Formats: sequence, C-alpha cells, structure tokens
Amino acid sequence: MKFMMGCNYWASNAGTEMWKNWDEAAVKKDFEILKKHGVNTLRVFPNWRDFQPVYPLYTIGGELKEYRLNEDEFPENPYYLDETMLKRFSRFCDMAEEYGFKLIVGILTGWMSGRLFIPPALFNKNLFTDPVALGFEQKFIEGFVKRMKDKPAIYAWNLGNECNCMSKAANYEEAENWTMIVCNAIRANDHERMIISGMHGIGINGNWRISGQAAHTDMLTTHPYPYFVEYCSKDKFSSYRTLMHATCETKYYSDIGNKPCLVEEIGTLGPAMCDDITAGNFMRVNLFSNWAHGAKGVLWWCANEQIMLETPPYSWNMCETELGMIDRYGNPKPVLTELKEFSKWFYENNINLPSPSSDAVCIVTEGQRHWGIAYMSYILAKQSGINLKFADGNESLPESDFYMLPSVQSVHMMKIEKFKELKQRVEKGATLYISNCESVISEFKELTGVVIKDSQTKSKSGTITVNGKEVEYAYERKLTLTPCGAEVLYCDGQGNPLITSYAYGKGKVIYVNFPVEKNLLQKSDMHLTDQREIYKMIFEEKINKHIVRSDCRYLGITEHKKDDKTVYAVIINYSDKKVNPQLIINDSYKCEEVIKGSLESLEPFDTAVIKLDMKKRQ
Repeated sequence: MKFMMGCNYWASNAGTEMWKNWDEAAVKKDFEILKKHGVNTLRVFPNWRDFQPVYPLYTIGGELKEYRLNEDEFPENPYYLDETMLKRFSRFCDMAEEYGFKLIVGILTGWMSGRLFIPPALFNKNLFTDPVALGFEQKFIEGFVKRMKDKPAIYAWNLGNECNCMSKAANYEEAENWTMIVCNAIRANDHERMIISGMHGIGINGNWRISGQAAHTDMLTTHPYPYFVEYCSKDKFSSYRTLMHATCETKYYSDIGNKPCLVEEIGTLGPAMCDDITAGNFMRVNLFSNWAHGAKGVLWWCANEQIMLETPPYSWNMCETELGMIDRYGNPKPVLTELKEFSKWFYENNINLPSPSSDAVCIVTEGQRHWGIAYMSYILAKQSGINLKFADGNESLPESDFYMLPSVQSVHMMKIEKFKELKQRVEKGATLYISNCESVISEFKELTGVVIKDSQTKSKSGTITVNGKEVEYAYERKLTLTPCGAEVLYCDGQGNPLITSYAYGKGKVIYVNFPVEKNLLQKSDMHLTDQREIYKMIFEEKINKHIVRSDCRYLGITEHKKDDKTVYAVIINYSDKKVNPQLIINDSYKCEEVIKGSLESLEPFDTAVIKLDMKKRQ
C-alpha cells in the first residue's frame, strides 16, 4: 500500500459508543468529508465491551455456573460475540470499501482515551496472564477474524489500542508471551494480512519493548504526542525540536526493531495546547517529514471533535474532546485541509521515493536515557546536515563507516563482545565518536589516545569557540586528561582536553570529554544553541560529500538514490520562519526538476522536493 494518510476513527455522533448507538447516516456523512479531503486509511476499533459482552453467572456459595451475554442471553456462537455488533461492523467495512478506505482494525480494543472497555466477566483479572481472560481473548480473535477476513477494506489487523494500558505486566516475559499469543491467534485465522503493533511508550528496556513487538508483529507503531513523550514539550509546537519528534521516534523504533513503522496516532491535543493554524502547520511538516524518512504513514487522532459527548471517557477527560480533524459542525479544520493538499500533491506526482541515505550509526547504550539521548543526537545531526541510523549497543551492529556513542553513562555501557566488534570496525577504517558522561570505558587509553590522570564528581561549565561560534560545555564528573598520542582539538580554560582525535588502526576515534547530548535534554529552544557546531566539525568530511547541503539551522535534508545517476532530495523547513535554503549542489550533479517548492525561498513549514541527475562526462 502507498503511504497511509488518514486518522483514527470514531463516529461523530457517538464516539466510543458508536457500535451501541449505530447510525449509518452519521458514518456516511463522516466518510464523505474524509474522502473529499484525501484520507485513504482509517484505524478503527470494535469496542471489546460491546462485541463480547460476556457475563459470569454464579450459583450457591458464589460458585461460577456459566457465562452468558447481556440480559442473560445464550451466545449465538462459540466465541461469545454479539451478532448485532458483528453485522454492524460488517456493514461498516462495506461502507469503507465503497469510499475507498483501507482499515486497520484494532481487534482487542479494551483501552480507549483513559477508560477500560472490557467484558464484565474479565473485571479484576489480569488480561495478560489470567487463563479465563486469555481464553476469551482468543475466542474473540478467532470469531472476529473468521467473520471479517473476507472484507476487502481491511488492510491489516492491529493488536488493539495501546493494549499495554489494559493491565500490568509483571515482567518482559509476560508482555512478550501475551503479544505472541495474540499474534498467533490472528495468524491462525488469517495468514495473509499483516499485523500492526498498536503499542505506544515502548523502549529498549522495560516490560514492553521494541524488540518484543518487532519479533511478533509485521509493523511497529508510534503515538508521538509531544505533550506526553519525555523531552518533547520543552519547545513550541512550531519549533525544530517538536516538529522533528515524530520523525525521530518513528525512525528510532524502526531501526531498533528492524521493522517498518507507522505514525499511528499523532496530534497536538487541541486548543489548550495551540490554535488550529499551528496544528495544521504541525501536520503539514509531519506528513512530508515522515514520508521522506521512510515511515509508512501518518494517522491523526482523531477524525471528529467529541465535545458534544457526555459519556465516559469524554466526561472524565477534557483533553479528549477537541482533537478531531472535523469540528462539531462538520467543518474541516486546517489539519484536514493540510492532509488534502498533501494527498493531492502525493498522487499527482506519484514519486516512488527510495529510502533515505544515512551517514552514521548512533548506538544507544546501557545506563543512559535511551530515547532522550537518541532524540538529541538526531536533532543535532539533522541541523548539521547529517542523517542517522539507530542501533542497540547489545544487538546486531549495522555496517557503517561512522559510529557514535553519545553521552555514554554506565559501567555496563555495552557487552564486551559487542564493544570489541565495534573497535574492530574502527581498526578497519571506521570513525568512532564518543561523548562521555560518566561511563567506564574498557581500555580507554588504547582507544582514545588519552590517559585519565584523575577524576572527581564536580560540576563545571564554560564555553569553547567552534567554527567561530561560542559553544557551551558542561559536565558533572570531571576527568583530568593527559594526551598520549591523541591530537587535542579543544581545551577548557585550564588546559584540560575537551575534544581529541586519535588514529586507531586505519580508523579514527573522536573523544568529547562532556555529554553534548545529555546537556540538551532539559534545555528549551535547543535548536537555537550552537552545539551543532561540534557535529559540523566532526562530520565535516561527510557533509562536504553530500549531493545537496545547506548550512541553514532550520532545514532538514534527505537524499534518496533512485539509481547510479538519479537522486531525489527532500528539503524541509522545520520552523515558522521564511528561509533562503542557499543550497550547495555537488559539482557532479545538476538539478533536473523542482518537483515542489522553491530553491530560492522556503515558506514556514514548507517543503521542496527536487530531482537531480549526474552530469554527463565531457
């Protein structure tokens, strides 16, 4: 399927109660508006409470006698599924097909917008481990998938909506076992459609992990709301940091999990956070940015405003009421008109964009704030003109000629065998960048060409001048260094080395004696700092080899090689300022076509797409 663009859908008349209060006319009206504005994908939710309304019946002494449905009805099928609800969902699928929508179906929707929607028989049970719960979950999946799998509109199955919120997993094994059970149940009944994760807030460690989802699903998902994701709300919605959030997090998941990833939910959380124009600009940048960086699509949360609804969770949670692309009167908001413009451009140009080129591998390591360090590294790299790929330091190491260990902070940085593998890559010719927070690095002298003469826990800050700009440095643990073969590039005011370069075999190790990336985690307006000058200095050789480059701090550029002669470049203005890109194009190439935008001036939040061809040799 082409790039997915659309939204998460609950009917305008009823929200989470749409299946109980089924209104085909309301759904049709919603569909007409969404279709008119370029939507091609909807993520939809068969409310678990409504589709499997199973109750326990008890006899003497509270002994369980049997299970039935609402009003003590006998189930009409062995899966305890409500036939009326199944017929309504079947009709919904037929309507989606009529309008040309593809559906991602969140099968076990037991959590939605701050409320649990689970069958009464499963109250107070752990939905990940209890045998009764697991039994009914598998019955639900088998019955629902068998009934709906012939519906052409269904593009993929979703485990559910943020299922990691439905109960508490005691450990990683419980979380992965549950994921495996659900995925196996889906595949047993439909082996053709892909399974999309539907999880949010997962990481490298913890109970719910990127690796655990990637092992059993076909596509990962991010729900990158800046307000809720750590380190992402320090700057305005119109700032580089916030506009880059979804792109970075989605690439982070995809690279770490080695699976494609979808921006499955995104939003600004309504007028309490920013106005509709700002939200529209936010959507415009995210559509082009995630398309350029290889995401599989962008789905807004959600289709409709729900301000008129009075049932929980809307009566509980004010942030759920004004999030829609369509207002309470049926009018499209700027978010939806931006999607329409992107959709029109996308289908008119029909560019099969190759994956973007990457310059270096950013390795996240034990003991650090994985996501935060990856996020800050990515933004600094983008502002410098560099594109990163992510890797888990304890997993397979991608091939590259440049590796990064940013803000390392642990005595358990990475497994020694992986560290040896990394050093072997450097010995053979790769470059390694290390910025140190408080890490213990084995064979430090041999690797960096400097000796740690002494160390102490001591906070200190200051500035150095890099490329003519003042760059702040700060550390909480001072390492007093003595060069032992390394070239000292920068020192602090007392002559203690801050940045060094050392030949290691055929490669090079660049060591920074303070945590460049960690220092930015809690800093507002980080895109205006000059920390990027460190990256520009370190990556200078790579930057100069790019086919298209710019020194504008507000831009992000990706290169996409179609073949040996043709390259696409996507240039995005991640700011609310009109900028002159001042592009520098490699002498071996010429701009063959400006497909979108202008090379002389980029409006706020705008994108230029160009096609370049290699010049013929004279």
